[in-house]
This record gives sequence, structure tokens and C-alpha cells, in this order.
Amino acid sequence: MSPKKLLIITNRFPAGPDDPASPFIYDFKMALKRRGISCDIITPYYRPHRDDTRYLNNDIHRFDWSDGTTVISQLPLYDPRSWLKIRRYLSHCHAASATLLQKNEYSAILALWALPSGYIARKLFRRFGVPYSVWALGSDINNWARRPLLKKMITDILKDASALYADGYELAAKTETLAGKSCRFLPSYHAIDIESAGGLPGEKYFLCLGRLEKEKGIFDLLDAFLLFSRNHPEWRLYFVGSGRATETLRKRINSYRLDDRVRCTGYLERKAANRLLLQCRAIIIPSHSDSLPLTFGEAMQAGRPVIASEIGDMPLFIDKYRVGLHYPVGNIEALCDRMTTVSASDTELVRNCPEVIKELDINNAAAEISRWLDSLRLEKQKDVLQYADA
Repeated sequence: MSPKKLLIITNRFPAGPDDPASPFIYDFKMALKRRGISCDIITPYYRPHRDDTRYLNNDIHRFDWSDGTTVISQLPLYDPRSWLKIRRYLSHCHAASATLLQKNEYSAILALWALPSGYIARKLFRRFGVPYSVWALGSDINNWARRPLLKKMITDILKDASALYADGYELAAKTETLAGKSCRFLPSYHAIDIESAGGLPGEKYFLCLGRLEKEKGIFDLLDAFLLFSRNHPEWRLYFVGSGRATETLRKRINSYRLDDRVRCTGYLERKAANRLLLQCRAIIIPSHSDSLPLTFGEAMQAGRPVIASEIGDMPLFIDKYRVGLHYPVGNIEALCDRMTTVSASDTELVRNCPEVIKELDINNAAAEISRWLDSLRLEKQKDVLQYADA
């Protein structure tokens, strides 16, 4: 019996432990390895964070397409130069993938995100006949599939896939609607080293951890904290991360005269971020568009409750395990109310965090992919037997 070998196509892969580029993919790669599944990973070149390349080895095949500072999902589509970059990305990604397919025998291809990875996987399937699956991860279905032309492209990619996965139950339902066939939940989960992080005892504060973008609801949170702080002047708020809205956020903090109570730390190394995570009263995820962000799983590992907007799967997990509170998207007063509730006590909201981790464990994702590869092997054996009988 030939070993299982997978070709993974992804538009991000972390170069090292502190690289914020979809860090769960490294965890997933290692979980596959523990199940005896080897994989090659095709991913675009990006400048490694602080030149740390500990996660890059002969299994990781990076292709050039830009200067290494641009993320393809954030290219402005109104700029004609962006379309030239997208064309170069697709061409170089396809060429690098095809080279590997010509040299090696793969059980299947797994595309992380329907676009652009799924587009390449579908082209490879038509050229080489290697089956592919798509793991939807939020932006492809929640954002790109809303555009008519891209929606048609994504739908075709999903329909031709051998199997469909999504990192959220709600996202899976949306994917099923687009594809007209089943899509299974596949958790994206990143393990963090909480035990060695230490803590910051004695300070009352909330934490918002992630990209600083308008669609992440960061201005809603700042407005809610402004209301909250009128009756709770001793409390603090930390924004940890970077993004296009960083300077605007800092200016608004200054205009609200909250400089002494709200801090934008910028990007922090993982250990420093974990120290803040361990002692905060709650993680706040005020996003306007999300599925089940990695930050949610990180909060559960730290045993911290979550206050989240009613988007994606966060309300489902919060209610199922009683690990936090949620509020209507964009409702400043409701967010302030939830912060007030949690500031009084978080005892009842932290007991079930370990149960959430069991469901989100990345090993569950690797097990599901292993079952898919087993099913492909059985189908291939049946085809061989039918051909022999004929």
C-alpha cells in the first residue's frame, strides 16, 4: 500500500514561530505528519518575520511573485497594477505546483482558501487528474463570493472538488449553499505556549488581539470602552496587532483623551502577547466579518472568557460551552453592557474552556483529511477492480 502524500496549496505559511501568517497551518502540517501523511506545501514568498525561518524546510516550496511585502488578499482591485500582480501570482503558483506533480505521486491536493488556491487546484486537477479538496477559511466565502464574477468562479471550484471543508459551522453551511453539496467542519487551531508565559497580575484590563482593520470592529470597541470607562476609570484596554487602521485608531484614542487607558502595542512576539492574554479579564472580538478566528481558540487555551460580536460561529461556541458573552454586531451600548457584566466577575465563564479546545483540536482536522484520503484510495481500488473485471 503506497503511503499517503498530500500537496497543499496555500496563500500563507508561517516562516517561524512568531510569524503571524496563518500560524495554524504549521500545526496542521505537524498533525498530518503524526498520522503518517507527508506533504509538500506550495506558498508564495513573503519576507520572513525577523528573518526567522525555522519552519521552512524542503517540504515548503515558495514561489516569487512580488517584493515579499504584499499580501494578495489586500491588493486594491481598483489599481490595474494589482491585476498584473494577481496574474503573476497565479502563473507562478501553477508552474511551481505542476513541477511537483510531474516529479512526485500525490494522493490528492488540498487547497486552503477557495481563491486563489482552489483556482490553481482545479486547473491541476483538469491537467493531471489528481483530485482536490477545498478548505474554506472565511474571506473566500464571506467576502470574495459576494462579487458576481468571483462568485461564479468560486462556485465552479467548489462543485468540482472531491471534498469540501470550512473552519466554521456557519461557513460550512454557506459553502454548501454555493456548491450544492456537503461541506464538513474542519477546525483551524493554533497551539500557543501558555504555561511559560507568566502574567501581569494586578491590572484590570480587556484585550483585543489581531489585525487592526476597520472590518474587525476596532472602532466599535474603542467607542464602547469610552462609555465603559466613565464608570470604570481604573480599567485599561490593549490593542495588540497591526494593520491599515493603526494610525487612525491612535488618533481617535488621542481625540477621546484615552491615551492613559488605551494602548496600541503593535505586533508583539508570541510570549509577550501570551503574558497579556493570561491576565486579561476577557478577550474582545468585535469583528464585523469572521468565522471562528484563531484568537477564540487562543483565549480558550489561556482560560479566558470571550466577548464577541454575533458573527460566524462565535455565538454558537459561547452559548454551547458558556465561555463568554455576545452582542449584536456594531451595537456599542450592548458591547459596553457585556464589558460591565464581565468586569464584575468572570468565574462562571472560564470553567468550560478546556472542553472547547477538545472540539477545536487541530488533530481533528488531520483525522478528517486522513479519512478523505482513505476514501479516495478505496475509490481508486474499486475502479481498478471494475476495469480488471471488464
